Amino acid sequence: MNDLRSQHREAMHHAERARIARLEGKEAEMAELMRRALELEREAAYGLLQEIQAEPTRSVLFRSAATLALECGETEEARRLAFQGLAGSPPKEIADELHDIVEEEQFRRHLAMRGVQLQPHEVQMSLAGPAIAAGIAPSSEVMARLEGLRDVVFRTAERQAGVEYRTRGRRQQKIGQDYEIFVSAPRAGSFAISICIGEPKQMSLPGMVQSESVVREIFECFDLLAASGENGLSEHIGDPAYAANFIALARKIAPDGDSVRWVGLSSFFGRIPRHVEVKSVSKAPEADGEKPVHDSEGLVRIQGTLRWADATGKMELVRIVDSEGHPHKVRVPLGVDDIVKPHWLEEVVVTAFRERDSLVLKNIEPVRSPAQ
Repeated sequence: MNDLRSQHREAMHHAERARIARLEGKEAEMAELMRRALELEREAAYGLLQEIQAEPTRSVLFRSAATLALECGETEEARRLAFQGLAGSPPKEIADELHDIVEEEQFRRHLAMRGVQLQPHEVQMSLAGPAIAAGIAPSSEVMARLEGLRDVVFRTAERQAGVEYRTRGRRQQKIGQDYEIFVSAPRAGSFAISICIGEPKQMSLPGMVQSESVVREIFECFDLLAASGENGLSEHIGDPAYAANFIALARKIAPDGDSVRWVGLSSFFGRIPRHVEVKSVSKAPEADGEKPVHDSEGLVRIQGTLRWADATGKMELVRIVDSEGHPHKVRVPLGVDDIVKPHWLEEVVVTAFRERDSLVLKNIEPVRSPAQ
């Protein structure tokens, strides 16, 4: 068992080096390191193939090996490894992740069978979960994530163009025109849609970049958020407002764990396919009823209707009116404004933290009906 743990640590070391190489644009080195990580982790997992009682170590190793196989583009191998992990007695959370790997493999296999070739400025978004069927999904689940991805594209383009974070008003017209979003019909046999990002015909603003660069940056940011958390992403982006904005929009795109259990993005950089799973960003526990609830971390959750906003000061201020008619003023920090605007006059659940005598918004979500 000690030898297996040592081999697992070596595999994770290679995988981490591979991710660093990817961020540095060293694709060949990244592929070699990731393949070596897969070989080590697969060997460690098969070392416990017959040890059904060795849980959760057995299923964790197979889950890790299957994930590495996906990153190497070996989708069939990822499927086999995931099923080997499920053949034991994995804990529920590990079993759910193994099922997610199988679902992602099905999406990728579907693309290969259909001969779909994504361009560097094209991103495919795939959804899976109890509410998702072959070629059909609730419009609310799709549109909210499309809006989130659209805002990620525009904000990333603005950041790469050196535009100061925009707190109010419309985006620059040229940004909207040059990076306009086009959406294809859902892929048959799954629920996956392609988002094509417009290509600037001229570099109309200082620092403007090609659409492929915008897509690369979006993938790198999602990778960093999953691997290093909010601090790692914030360090990479640098600008606190843009970092907070990306994190807020990532929450909007990520799976909710109920209707949608998996969200993936795919693209091609040159001839190399890139896939990233959009991970759930940590949230506060569910509120009990409609009155403000405090959790162990000091976060407050309020359920009510978003009825009033004031954007005249340095920080936007919104008011949530609960079911008893009590108003709760919440400040909206720089960077989080994009996720507030779509919920005007809707019933929402707000997560906020206390800062001196006021509440500061952390997240806002629409209230879901029992049918959803």
